[in-house]
Amino acid sequence: MPRITNWRRESRSPTLAYRNTETGARAVLHRAPDSYRYKWRGVILVDGYPVWSRGYETKDATSFRDELRERPVPDLSCPECPNNDVRVGEKAADGAKVQRWYDCPDCGYEAPSRIVYGPER
Repeated sequence: MPRITNWRRESRSPTLAYRNTETGARAVLHRAPDSYRYKWRGVILVDGYPVWSRGYETKDATSFRDELRERPVPDLSCPECPNNDVRVGEKAADGAKVQRWYDCPDCGYEAPSRIVYGPER
């Protein structure tokens, strides 16, 4: 199996954690709370903010590593201008789902993020 580009493993148990060598982003496969539909949650964090997450039935390390191969350099950048300093704004909750907002201080671009926690559809 090919090496995971730009990700270095930090720990193996009880969570599986990786750090991106270019951006400092973290990727963690951890045990989800009992109230969640899936018992394991894979998350990619940029500046402590989850930009991607997925639920797993078991601690499926192979599928999680495959996701990291597809996402070698996660970042928060503005799609409207060349600004890489995008802020993460207020949190909005809709039932059990959590959503945050991106905010670009240069051009004023605002957009909701993907829903990162909550029931999968």
